[in-house]
Amino acid sequence: MKQLIRAFGFLLFFSFSMAFPLAAQNDGSDVSVTVSTSIISSIEMVTLQSMRLRETQVENERIIINPQTSNDAGKMVAMGTPNSDIRISYLQQREITQANGSENLIFNYEVAANQQDDQATAEILDNENRDFVFNEEGQLYLWIGGSVDISTATPGNYQGEFTLEIEYI
Repeated sequence: MKQLIRAFGFLLFFSFSMAFPLAAQNDGSDVSVTVSTSIISSIEMVTLQSMRLRETQVENERIIINPQTSNDAGKMVAMGTPNSDIRISYLQQREITQANGSENLIFNYEVAANQQDDQATAEILDNENRDFVFNEEGQLYLWIGGSVDISTATPGNYQGEFTLEIEYI
């Protein structure tokens, strides 16, 4: 019988203090992302590092965090039954909303996974590559990154939700 975990959390609270270099200003403002999870099954998710979005990551009016190479990627470890086959699912595009509800941005998530705690060799999840195996200790490491277009964004706080599902197969 399949067991399903929905890590509803991975709630991302985008605290955009956006003074993006669109006006050639650099006031050192950062964006912080807080990651949390709720456990519903026998797979435990632990947040090791929250994703960090910063003004210095802006490239062509987009903030980009590569989950395989960026030190700012979020990092989690899923813990379950050693050597078990699992499938990971998530929605790649999620809307984030300005705290006062006046503006929305689309965040495009990208997730990489590895049995070892080695970000550089982690595999990107896509439609053909989402089945993994817990390692001998029952762990699978996940790095979360993505991109957001800020060309039309106004300064403010943005928040959104990201759901990661892991099921035994």
